[in-house]
Amino acid sequence: MIGRFPTLISLLIFSLLLSFPTAAAEEWVCVSSEQPGFHIQDVAVSGDGAFRAITGDGGVILLTPAGRELWRSPDGRYRSVALSGDGDILVAGGDGLLVRHKNGTVLATVPSRYFVNGVAVNADGSRIAAVFEDETLRLYNATGVLLETTDTGDDLVSVAISPEGTYIAGGTDTGNVVFYSDTGEERWTYRLSSQPVTSLAMAEGGRTIAAVSEDGAAILLSRAGSLLWTGTAPHSGGVAVTADGAIGAIADMQDIRFMDRDGTHVGRIEEAVTPISFAMDDAGTYVMSTDGTRIYCFERGCAGAPDVSACPDVIQTSSSPEVPTGTVVEGTPAGGIPTPTRSPAPLLATVGGLLFGGGCSAAGRWRKK
Repeated sequence: MIGRFPTLISLLIFSLLLSFPTAAAEEWVCVSSEQPGFHIQDVAVSGDGAFRAITGDGGVILLTPAGRELWRSPDGRYRSVALSGDGDILVAGGDGLLVRHKNGTVLATVPSRYFVNGVAVNADGSRIAAVFEDETLRLYNATGVLLETTDTGDDLVSVAISPEGTYIAGGTDTGNVVFYSDTGEERWTYRLSSQPVTSLAMAEGGRTIAAVSEDGAAILLSRAGSLLWTGTAPHSGGVAVTADGAIGAIADMQDIRFMDRDGTHVGRIEEAVTPISFAMDDAGTYVMSTDGTRIYCFERGCAGAPDVSACPDVIQTSSSPEVPTGTVVEGTPAGGIPTPTRSPAPLLATVGGLLFGGGCSAAGRWRKK
């Protein structure tokens, strides 16, 4: 009877170790995948994550996160789409401008002889930025009243507006990122590439600006136009930033990668294969992407946690120490890249296993005696 004690003690210690609470392991989970049945051009997610929108050959569609269709505008003339912070206002651009409320009410239709290359709307839906093929940046309110027009002197092919509406960024077809005030006054220009700047995103107060060009040149900029990080994203499906500017995201042919403002890799969605467009909510907990045929929705949650609210405010760090291709230009923490926080579960299991194995060996030796 006494000879069984080493084994029993080892098992008891092993059970106690495994019963300790472990740090929640965050992960991106694909919560839905749908095929609307037409070619998709662009997607959008409201800042609070409560609504999502798609546009393409089959028109403009507003959806709930669960995928329920709220309404559809069957006109397939629109190629870009944006949502306000609460999803109340949807803006679509293409052969003119469309503004609709989430209840389906058409707030404005703005016809144009010139194609609308891109649209953006601020958090409360009061300011809409649209870039036209006639080399103009135009600002509207939610009812389609024209507030400002700026002759850009270059064709803008992408646009972003800060959530509070104070700043606007435009991407030119000659590879420049241009920063404007809320009245359309040009503040600075940053040369990114010789190819068009296809996607832009901006945080509150213009704190962080993300941009990528057609040839895959990618950057994070500060409000002052200072370079924070530079890298590459071949065949990029776009960029996004959280509302506070702490996290940037960029899509390429392989996945969607997340990084701190200084370029430190903080996560990835490997299941988002060949995205041509993607969008993220303000908190960085909900992502929708499309490959042009299907739409994929991902939520950032915790293993064993009921919802994302139980997770720490840090995006999952990949088990691989890989850092996105690029160069940290400024703000590198002393001592290099921070060490990712990991769950202690593997260490506890190892220690428990060693104790268990040692107990079994001891028991075996006692029986042989």
